[in-house]
Amino acid sequence: MYRAKSRCFRLTAMLIVLATASFAESRAQTAVAPAAGKTKTAENTDGASDKNNATTVVFKGSEALITGAGAAFSEGTLTIKQPGTYTLSGTLENGQVLVDAGKNDVVRLVLNGVSLRNETGPAIYAKKSKEIVLFLTGKTQNKVSDGARYAEVKDENEPDAAIFVQDSLSIAGDGFLEVTGSHKHGIRAQDILTISGGVISVDSAGDALRGRDGINIQNGNFTIKSAADAIKANNDKDGAKGFVNIAGGAFVIQSKNDGITAKSSLSITGGVFNITTGRGSASPSARINNYRGRFGGGFGRTSAKSSSATSTSMKALKAGKLIHIKGGEFTIDAEDDAVNSGDKVVISSGRFTIKTGDDGIHANNALEISGGDINIVSCFEGLEGVSITISGGNISVVSDDDAVNAADGTANRSRGGGWGGGWGGWPAPNEKMFVRITGGTVDLYCGTDGIDSNGNIFIEGGTIKISGPSSVFDGAIDFDGSMIVTGGEFITAGSVIGVSEGSTQPVILVSYVRQQPPGSVIAIKDSNGKTLLEYESKMQYYMSGFTSPSFKVGETYTLFVDGEKHTDIKLSGIVTGISDNGGYYSGGWGGFGGGWGGGWRR
Repeated sequence: MYRAKSRCFRLTAMLIVLATASFAESRAQTAVAPAAGKTKTAENTDGASDKNNATTVVFKGSEALITGAGAAFSEGTLTIKQPGTYTLSGTLENGQVLVDAGKNDVVRLVLNGVSLRNETGPAIYAKKSKEIVLFLTGKTQNKVSDGARYAEVKDENEPDAAIFVQDSLSIAGDGFLEVTGSHKHGIRAQDILTISGGVISVDSAGDALRGRDGINIQNGNFTIKSAADAIKANNDKDGAKGFVNIAGGAFVIQSKNDGITAKSSLSITGGVFNITTGRGSASPSARINNYRGRFGGGFGRTSAKSSSATSTSMKALKAGKLIHIKGGEFTIDAEDDAVNSGDKVVISSGRFTIKTGDDGIHANNALEISGGDINIVSCFEGLEGVSITISGGNISVVSDDDAVNAADGTANRSRGGGWGGGWGGWPAPNEKMFVRITGGTVDLYCGTDGIDSNGNIFIEGGTIKISGPSSVFDGAIDFDGSMIVTGGEFITAGSVIGVSEGSTQPVILVSYVRQQPPGSVIAIKDSNGKTLLEYESKMQYYMSGFTSPSFKVGETYTLFVDGEKHTDIKLSGIVTGISDNGGYYSGGWGGFGGGWGGGWRR
């Protein structure tokens, strides 16, 4: 007999309270983040949930001692036929907990220091019940594992995880749960997987946590090692499903493929995430290797993501439609993109430290950043989307290629077509492609362009500092359409291609007689000696660009480098070009040193 009945009663009461509480739909959903779907939660309206009817099961190797109704044990299998609460403890060496209750039933399994292993199938398998609740008793250690070989699997709906539930699964409590999925997946629910607590570790040969229709995580402490995806919702048949919502918790994830992936939307409002995918950022993707290989045969370069960088996705955060991040702390080391959406990315808060072998944050359509601290330490390209709108936040990017790139994912941008190849292949600008900056701080250090748009650029606010090249095709700011400056401030160690009609705030373009060294401090001061703009360059440069809301046409300003006066600059119009010795602005082609831009409008 199970002696600690009072303890069981208390645990059951706790479980009933937890199971009754509905995991709320993500309240953070807005017009740009449609509701991802409701969570199914355990119902506690039937008499079987009464504490006096709780059934206890104590496993002893290949045997089980059962006290109460609703369960039977035979030949290594504990079969549960009725809804209700079942408390499990002890060790089942090779067998299964089989939930075979009705399709509308709710079954609660209280894991109270239990070890379950099945060599030939799931250790916990629910065939059809409406919902299974796993409650992890505080401070208890619980283990669930399977063997590498199962019986023949006929289709994707067949059991293939250490814990496999055909409908919804909820996990709650404060205890420990260690899951080993040697055959394929760790924990899999065919409907919605909900987790509101527990210390959970999963080591899987496939996906670690999978909820086909959706995953809701409110809290918990997770350590995940997966040979495929770590956390995954994969329903692609219903647009309202295939979502992942995370409101809190601590996550240490090491996945061979994607870290957290949702077929539709991924919403994160809180939590601490440490995610490593693939072999990490130190292993560059095929996209980078292809890019580097192109320079042997000409100067044309692709400024958008190629059709397929690698056959295997190794992204840290990924969604088919929308990624909406409104909180959380993220430390990411990804072989592929750190953040990637098939449509839209919206970031309004959060702290990010990103290392990636490909893009830092990529959206196939719109990328919108209104807040947060984003530090992309290393990447191929930093921020990429058809359109990029920055209205707030603190953003820092170090990139091999473009730091900020507005491109459509297919455009092949070859200004030259190779040396001696003529000047064909320069496409007309796409009005849907743009970079718009209205606020925030942006600090860029890039191997090619700092801000590059295959369409237009709008500088309307914010503070922008860029260390970028001054070369034939690359610069601190580059675009195919127009750049319209109406507010904000920027200062560059690198060329600015020009300023377009419609600009209302004055811009200064400077060419230097001699190359300036990395680490030199560039400054613009007004006639009273007040410093308006100042920046310490991160690379050598031949050109600079400046704008400030303080600039006024007709006023005179002074350029300093490392505290030494170079020249006075009287603003003659919206665009003023000058050499740092006061002479003619050499903003033409000028080889690899001169860059191109100039004191002209286009």
